[in-house]
Amino acid sequence: MERIFRKNGARSGQASFTLVELLVVISIIGLLAGIMVPTISKAMEAGKKAKVKGELTAIVAAVKAYKQEYGQWPVAKSKMDAVADEYSSWYGPPTTESESKDLMRILSGDMTVQKDGQTMNPKGVRFLEGANTDGTFQDPWGNQYCVKMDTNDSGGLEYYGSAGTQENIRVSVIAVSLGKNGTQEDPDKNVAPKGDDVFSWR
Repeated sequence: MERIFRKNGARSGQASFTLVELLVVISIIGLLAGIMVPTISKAMEAGKKAKVKGELTAIVAAVKAYKQEYGQWPVAKSKMDAVADEYSSWYGPPTTESESKDLMRILSGDMTVQKDGQTMNPKGVRFLEGANTDGTFQDPWGNQYCVKMDTNDSGGLEYYGSAGTQENIRVSVIAVSLGKNGTQEDPDKNVAPKGDDVFSWR
Protein backbone atom coordinates (compact mmCIF):
# COMPACT_ATOMS: atom_id res chain seq x y z
CA MET A 1 0.00 0.00 0.00
CA GLU A 2 1.36 3.39 -1.02
CA ARG A 3 1.81 5.95 1.68
CA ILE A 4 1.31 9.64 1.11
CA PHE A 5 3.50 11.88 3.23
CA ARG A 6 2.57 15.48 3.82
CA LYS A 7 4.20 18.25 5.81
CA ASN A 8 2.33 19.34 8.87
CA GLY A 9 0.06 22.33 8.23
CA ALA A 10 -0.03 21.95 4.44
CA ARG A 11 -3.45 22.29 2.84
CA SER A 12 -4.86 19.30 1.07
CA GLY A 13 -6.37 19.57 -2.37
CA GLN A 14 -5.99 22.52 -4.77
CA ALA A 15 -4.42 25.71 -3.40
CA SER A 16 -6.66 28.82 -3.45
CA PHE A 17 -6.48 32.52 -2.66
CA THR A 18 -7.71 33.92 0.61
CA LEU A 19 -10.22 36.78 0.67
CA VAL A 20 -7.51 39.23 1.72
CA GLU A 21 -5.28 38.22 -1.19
CA LEU A 22 -8.17 38.67 -3.63
CA LEU A 23 -8.96 42.12 -2.23
CA VAL A 24 -5.32 43.18 -2.56
CA VAL A 25 -5.18 42.03 -6.20
CA ILE A 26 -8.47 43.76 -7.05
CA SER A 27 -7.26 46.96 -5.38
CA ILE A 28 -4.02 46.92 -7.41
CA ILE A 29 -5.93 46.35 -10.66
CA GLY A 30 -8.31 49.21 -9.81
CA LEU A 31 -5.40 51.52 -9.03
CA LEU A 32 -3.64 50.70 -12.31
CA ALA A 33 -6.88 51.21 -14.25
CA GLY A 34 -7.39 54.57 -12.56
CA ILE A 35 -3.92 55.66 -13.64
CA MET A 36 -4.20 54.33 -17.19
CA VAL A 37 -7.67 55.62 -18.19
CA PRO A 38 -6.74 59.35 -18.28
CA THR A 39 -3.51 58.52 -20.12
CA ILE A 40 -5.32 56.45 -22.73
CA SER A 41 -7.98 59.16 -23.09
CA LYS A 42 -5.31 61.82 -23.70
CA ALA A 43 -3.53 59.60 -26.22
CA MET A 44 -6.78 59.01 -28.11
CA GLU A 45 -7.52 62.74 -28.17
CA ALA A 46 -4.00 63.46 -29.45
CA GLY A 47 -4.54 60.87 -32.17
CA LYS A 48 -7.78 62.54 -33.24
CA LYS A 49 -6.06 65.94 -33.41
CA ALA A 50 -3.25 64.48 -35.53
CA LYS A 51 -5.82 63.01 -37.93
CA VAL A 52 -7.65 66.35 -38.11
CA LYS A 53 -4.40 68.22 -38.81
CA GLY A 54 -3.69 65.92 -41.76
CA GLU A 55 -7.20 66.37 -43.18
CA LEU A 56 -7.05 70.16 -42.78
CA THR A 57 -3.73 70.22 -44.65
CA ALA A 58 -5.28 68.12 -47.42
CA ILE A 59 -8.25 70.51 -47.73
CA VAL A 60 -5.98 73.56 -48.01
CA ALA A 61 -3.84 71.81 -50.64
CA ALA A 62 -6.99 70.85 -52.59
CA VAL A 63 -8.31 74.43 -52.64
CA LYS A 64 -4.93 75.73 -53.84
CA ALA A 65 -4.73 73.00 -56.50
CA TYR A 66 -8.23 73.96 -57.71
CA LYS A 67 -7.20 77.61 -58.03
CA GLN A 68 -4.09 76.63 -59.95
CA GLU A 69 -6.14 74.41 -62.28
CA TYR A 70 -9.03 76.82 -62.97
CA GLY A 71 -7.53 80.23 -62.18
CA GLN A 72 -10.27 81.08 -59.67
CA TRP A 73 -11.49 80.10 -56.22
CA PRO A 74 -14.00 77.24 -55.97
CA VAL A 75 -16.85 79.58 -55.02
CA ALA A 76 -19.70 81.36 -56.80
CA LYS A 77 -18.80 84.65 -58.51
CA SER A 78 -21.60 86.38 -56.62
CA LYS A 79 -20.07 85.16 -53.38
CA MET A 80 -16.73 86.70 -54.34
CA ASP A 81 -18.41 89.97 -55.29
CA ALA A 82 -20.28 90.05 -51.99
CA VAL A 83 -17.05 90.02 -50.01
CA ALA A 84 -15.04 92.35 -52.24
CA ASP A 85 -14.60 94.85 -49.39
CA GLU A 86 -13.74 92.22 -46.79
CA TYR A 87 -10.61 90.21 -46.12
CA SER A 88 -12.16 86.83 -46.71
CA SER A 89 -15.19 84.61 -46.86
CA TRP A 90 -16.31 81.57 -44.85
CA TYR A 91 -17.39 78.29 -46.41
CA GLY A 92 -19.00 76.07 -43.84
CA PRO A 93 -19.67 76.90 -40.20
CA PRO A 94 -19.86 79.51 -38.79
CA THR A 95 -21.96 80.45 -41.86
CA THR A 96 -23.75 77.47 -43.38
CA GLU A 97 -22.89 73.81 -43.48
CA SER A 98 -24.37 73.45 -46.99
CA GLU A 99 -21.71 75.77 -48.43
CA SER A 100 -18.99 73.58 -46.94
CA LYS A 101 -20.63 70.47 -48.39
CA ASP A 102 -20.81 72.06 -51.85
CA LEU A 103 -17.14 73.00 -51.61
CA MET A 104 -16.15 69.45 -50.62
CA ARG A 105 -18.18 68.04 -53.52
CA ILE A 106 -16.44 70.40 -55.95
CA LEU A 107 -13.00 69.48 -54.63
CA SER A 108 -13.90 65.75 -54.73
CA GLY A 109 -14.51 65.91 -58.50
CA ASP A 110 -18.31 66.27 -58.59
CA MET A 111 -19.11 67.72 -62.04
CA THR A 112 -22.76 68.46 -61.19
CA VAL A 113 -22.22 71.34 -58.74
CA GLN A 114 -23.17 74.67 -60.30
CA LYS A 115 -22.86 78.17 -58.90
CA ASP A 116 -24.38 81.17 -60.68
CA GLY A 117 -24.93 78.98 -63.74
CA GLN A 118 -21.27 77.92 -63.85
CA THR A 119 -20.17 74.30 -63.52
CA MET A 120 -17.58 74.49 -60.78
CA ASN A 121 -15.46 71.47 -61.71
CA PRO A 122 -16.17 70.81 -65.40
CA LYS A 123 -13.13 68.54 -65.82
CA GLY A 124 -14.11 66.41 -62.84
CA VAL A 125 -10.62 66.69 -61.32
CA ARG A 126 -10.39 64.98 -57.93
CA PHE A 127 -8.46 67.40 -55.74
CA LEU A 128 -9.56 65.93 -52.40
CA GLU A 129 -9.99 62.43 -50.96
CA GLY A 130 -12.08 61.57 -47.92
CA ALA A 131 -15.35 63.48 -48.32
CA ASN A 132 -18.64 61.62 -48.76
CA THR A 133 -20.58 61.92 -52.03
CA ASP A 134 -22.99 64.42 -50.42
CA GLY A 135 -20.04 66.64 -49.41
CA THR A 136 -20.03 65.65 -45.76
CA PHE A 137 -16.46 65.82 -44.46
CA GLN A 138 -16.47 65.80 -40.69
CA ASP A 139 -13.82 65.81 -38.02
CA PRO A 140 -13.75 62.96 -35.44
CA TRP A 141 -16.18 64.92 -33.23
CA GLY A 142 -18.84 65.08 -35.95
CA ASN A 143 -18.38 68.72 -37.07
CA GLN A 144 -18.16 69.71 -40.71
CA TYR A 145 -14.79 71.26 -41.55
CA CYS A 146 -14.69 75.04 -42.05
CA VAL A 147 -12.76 76.68 -44.88
CA LYS A 148 -11.90 80.34 -45.36
CA MET A 149 -10.39 81.78 -48.54
CA ASP A 150 -8.87 85.09 -49.47
CA THR A 151 -11.51 85.47 -52.19
CA ASN A 152 -10.53 89.03 -53.13
CA ASP A 153 -6.79 88.21 -53.15
CA SER A 154 -5.94 90.84 -50.56
CA GLY A 155 -2.91 88.86 -49.38
CA GLY A 156 -4.22 87.85 -45.99
CA LEU A 157 -7.06 86.36 -44.00
CA GLU A 158 -8.67 87.52 -40.81
CA TYR A 159 -9.83 84.54 -38.78
CA TYR A 160 -11.27 86.10 -35.66
CA GLY A 161 -12.02 89.74 -36.38
CA SER A 162 -14.15 90.37 -33.30
CA ALA A 163 -11.15 89.88 -31.00
CA GLY A 164 -9.71 93.14 -32.33
CA THR A 165 -6.15 92.26 -31.38
CA GLN A 166 -5.06 89.75 -33.99
CA GLU A 167 -3.26 90.68 -37.18
CA ASN A 168 -4.30 89.11 -40.45
CA ILE A 169 -3.00 85.64 -41.22
CA ARG A 170 -0.77 85.96 -44.26
CA VAL A 171 -2.07 82.91 -46.10
CA SER A 172 -4.62 82.54 -48.88
CA VAL A 173 -6.57 79.55 -47.50
CA ILE A 174 -7.22 78.26 -44.01
CA ALA A 175 -9.20 75.28 -42.78
CA VAL A 176 -10.48 74.84 -39.25
CA SER A 177 -11.95 72.10 -37.09
CA LEU A 178 -14.23 73.43 -34.38
CA GLY A 179 -12.93 70.76 -32.03
CA LYS A 180 -14.75 68.69 -29.47
CA ASN A 181 -16.96 71.54 -28.23
CA GLY A 182 -18.08 72.46 -31.78
CA THR A 183 -17.77 76.24 -31.34
CA GLN A 184 -15.56 78.78 -33.09
CA GLU A 185 -12.85 80.17 -30.87
CA ASP A 186 -10.06 82.71 -30.99
CA PRO A 187 -6.83 81.05 -32.23
CA ASP A 188 -4.72 83.39 -30.09
CA LYS A 189 -6.73 82.48 -26.95
CA ASN A 190 -7.78 86.10 -26.40
CA VAL A 191 -11.42 85.13 -25.91
CA ALA A 192 -11.36 81.39 -25.23
CA PRO A 193 -8.13 80.48 -23.41
CA LYS A 194 -9.14 76.81 -23.14
CA GLY A 195 -10.34 76.51 -26.72
CA ASP A 196 -9.89 73.24 -28.58
CA ASP A 197 -10.09 74.34 -32.22
CA VAL A 198 -7.55 72.84 -34.61
CA PHE A 199 -6.06 75.10 -37.31
CA SER A 200 -4.43 74.27 -40.63
CA TRP A 201 -1.88 77.06 -40.48
CA ARG A 202 -0.20 76.03 -37.21
